[in-house]
Amino acid sequence: MKQIGNILIEKGLITQSQLEKGLKISRDQNTRLGMALIDLGYITEQELLSTLSKQFGIPMLPPGELVVDPTLLHYITPQMAKEYSIIPISQKGDAILLATFDPMNSAIVGRLENQISRRIIFNLATNEQINSAMKRYYLGNEDMLSSMRYIEDYKVDSVLDTIDPDEALLESGPIVKFVNQVLIGAIKERASDVHIERDGNDFHIRYRIDGILKTMFRPKLSLHPMITSRIKVMAKLDVSEHRIPQDGRIMFESEGYKIDLRVAVCPCIDGENVVLRILNTQNKALELNQLGFTPKSLEKVNTLISHNFGLILVAGQTGSGKTTTLYSILQKLNRESVKIITLEDPVEIRLPTLNQIQINPKVDLTFASGLRSILRMDPDIILVGEIRDQETAVLATNAAMTGHLVFSTVHCGNTSEVPVRLAKMGVEPYLTANVLLGMIAQRLVRVNCTHCLHEENTPKDLREKLGIDFATYIGRGCAACAGIGYRGRTCIEEITIVDNEIRQKIIERATSQELEDTAIKQGTVTLKESGINKIRNHVTSATELARVL
Repeated sequence: MKQIGNILIEKGLITQSQLEKGLKISRDQNTRLGMALIDLGYITEQELLSTLSKQFGIPMLPPGELVVDPTLLHYITPQMAKEYSIIPISQKGDAILLATFDPMNSAIVGRLENQISRRIIFNLATNEQINSAMKRYYLGNEDMLSSMRYIEDYKVDSVLDTIDPDEALLESGPIVKFVNQVLIGAIKERASDVHIERDGNDFHIRYRIDGILKTMFRPKLSLHPMITSRIKVMAKLDVSEHRIPQDGRIMFESEGYKIDLRVAVCPCIDGENVVLRILNTQNKALELNQLGFTPKSLEKVNTLISHNFGLILVAGQTGSGKTTTLYSILQKLNRESVKIITLEDPVEIRLPTLNQIQINPKVDLTFASGLRSILRMDPDIILVGEIRDQETAVLATNAAMTGHLVFSTVHCGNTSEVPVRLAKMGVEPYLTANVLLGMIAQRLVRVNCTHCLHEENTPKDLREKLGIDFATYIGRGCAACAGIGYRGRTCIEEITIVDNEIRQKIIERATSQELEDTAIKQGTVTLKESGINKIRNHVTSATELARVL
C-alpha cells in the first residue's frame, strides 16, 4: 500500500520538501503526518480525507452537518466521542457506523467493540463535522444518555410484562430521570405524540414529528415493564393491571418545561403499549395568519366569522389541524362583549374568559348532553368539539337556528361532503341549508427544509395524478431537519361559503360531486389546487401532497 505522503505528492497537493517538513514535525510532535500537513497549511481536512478514503477504501461522508441516529448515542459516551473524535451515525445490520477523522487508529476499534459489544464500521468525516455533531447531539443530553446507560446495565430476571417491576428502581433516579428526559426531548423535538411500544423482541420509543413517526430510543427489552409502569405511576393508573386499556393524564414541570400529556395504555399481544399525546405546552393559540392560509382564504374566514349566528364546520381527517384552526378563530372572536362556551375532548388550550367544558362520558357528559345544558347558559358563541352522531348534529343545527354562532368539526374529505354527511346523520337538508354559513376543509403538509432544498425527481405517474408540469422541490435531508428533508407543517385549505345556489343544491339533496362543481364555479379553491400552489412556491413537495390527499 502506498504511503499517504506519496499519494499526496502524486495528486499534486504537496511537494517533496513540504512532505519532508511535515514528516519532521510529525516526529517531533508525535502527531500524524496528515495533521502536521494541515497545521502547516499545505492541505485541507477535505483533501486529506479524500486521499485517506482512496488509500483505505473507506467511504467519505458528504460535506455539511452530520445526521446522527439518536437511538445510537448512548453507545458512545461524550467522553469516548471526544477522546477518539468519533460519533455514531447509523446502524448497518449488527454493526454501528461511526464517523471518524482518524481511520488509521486501528487500536480503538477493538477497544470500542469490547466496550459497546457491537461491530464497528468507519466512515470519514472532518473534525469540524464531528465537533459540530457532538455539540448538537450530546450537549444538554448528558442526563438522558447517562440514565439510559445506567438502566441498560440493570439486570432483570424476567422480561414478562406480568411481573411486578422492581419498585426500588421504578422510584429511583435513573428510571425517573430517563422517562422525564424522554418527555422533555419530545417537546424539544416538536413531537405531537410519544409511542412506547413492544413488538416481539423489539422495544422502541418513537416520536411523531410533523405527523410522521420516528424511532428515537431502543432500550433493552427487559426495561419495558419498568418504563411502562413508571408512566402508569405518573398518570395515576393501576400499575398492577395489565389486562384492560387505561386512560389518564400527566401534568408536571421539569427543567423549566410545563408538560401536559394525555396517556393511553393498551394491552397488546407482546405486552402493554403506551401512547402519550402532548397537549399544547405553551397554552397559547396561534393567530389566524400563522396557520398558512392564503390572504384570499383568510378573507373568506373573516367573512364567515363576522356573522352573529349560524353554523360553521371544519372538515378533515384526524390530526389535520381542525382544533388548532378553531382555537385561532375563537381567540380572534374572544372579547368582553360576547360569551363563548366550548365542549371539548380534551381541553387542549385554556383561553381567557372562555367557559371550557371537558367531555366525560363516564358521567354521561357527552357532546349532546353538554350542548343541551349550555344552551341555558346564555352563550353567544358555541364550540362543539366534534359532531359524530345524529343527536349532536340536530342540537348544533337547532342552536345555530336559534341565534347562536356555532362552530364544530366533522370527519369529511372536503367541504362538499359536509352537507351530505349531515344528511346521513339525520339532519334534514332544509335545516342544513338554512343554518350552514360555510365549511373549511384542511390538511397539514410538511414544509420543505430550506437548508437542503433541491429539485425533486417526481415520477411521471405522480405528475399526471397531480396535474403538474413544472419543477418541484424537496428537502434532501440534513442536520437542520434531522435527515428528514422537512421541518414544520402548514395548512392546505378549501373554504366554501354557502350562497343561494349551494343552498338550493343542499335542499335538493345534491351529491358531493355536484356540490363541489357548484363551489368551484363560485370560486372555491380545492385542497388539491391549494397544495399545488404550495408546491409551486417550493413550500412542500409533490410527494408530500400526494401523501396527504
